[in-house]
Amino acid sequence: MYSKIYQIEVPGLAEGKIAAAFMAEELTPLISRYNMAGLSVFLCKEGMVQITVNFDSPGDMKLFQEAQEQIFAQLKNSFSCSTGEYQAVPVFRYEREATNSSMQMTH
Repeated sequence: MYSKIYQIEVPGLAEGKIAAAFMAEELTPLISRYNMAGLSVFLCKEGMVQITVNFDSPGDMKLFQEAQEQIFAQLKNSFSCSTGEYQAVPVFRYEREATNSSMQMTH
């Protein structure tokens, strides 16, 4: 698993809500196009937005990196913010699978 992590710092929580909604709206349609294995958009109470995009291969991540520049340019043109990004490989990760235990089998 390969991860691309973005941090967007804005002046406050109101701007953070707008930035988070904008990024979720812009990134969601790209999930299948860039073969994303996972996408998370986090909003901190101070207004900072953190986005984690996961890929199964470094090639998929590289293709996405080239395309994401336009999205961040749009964000920066909309309001004052600073962005940072870095790549990472998860050392430990746990996610519980969603299951529905109320399903019953009938014969």
